[in-house]
Amino acid sequence: LNNYYEVVVEIVFRHEGTVDKFMGDGMMVLWGAPINHEDDPARSVRAALDIQRAMESFNFDRAARGQLPIEVGIGINTGPVVAGYLGSSRTMSYSVIGDTVNLASRLCAAALPGEIVLSEYTQFLVHDEFLTKLRNPIHAKGKSQPLKAFSVIGTKTMIPHPAPKAEVLLKAEGA
Repeated sequence: LNNYYEVVVEIVFRHEGTVDKFMGDGMMVLWGAPINHEDDPARSVRAALDIQRAMESFNFDRAARGQLPIEVGIGINTGPVVAGYLGSSRTMSYSVIGDTVNLASRLCAAALPGEIVLSEYTQFLVHDEFLTKLRNPIHAKGKSQPLKAFSVIGTKTMIPHPAPKAEVLLKAEGA
């Protein structure tokens, strides 16, 4: 798992994201807090695509050692958050909270191994740069209606990757 995190964190930093926390075999990553860029939604999707490509090489090496692959599902949402130091007087850490974060978590939970799932709003913000396809709606805790979501196929300047084998916070399976 630590080897997986080494690969993923490097990619996140390359795309100027912030690692919020590690959660077992998953992690929460932010763009736009504490430093905001105009293209933060696109940066997050570029990072997600790079992570999926890096996992191909990572898993090739694992297979050579007789180890099972680690497949990553990624969920991405865009919106307002409350950002700052949270905790008690004895321990605090920088984090974000709010409905945007909760929805990102739900998208991640719904993502299949190898899939990058975007919220409808994120897809709207990045549709000029990325190829996406409408996926099955997501029934999210706390939402009365199913959520419209999209799977990322690739960038509009590259040949699309094949569809995920099984037809986006990160979660790793098989760690």
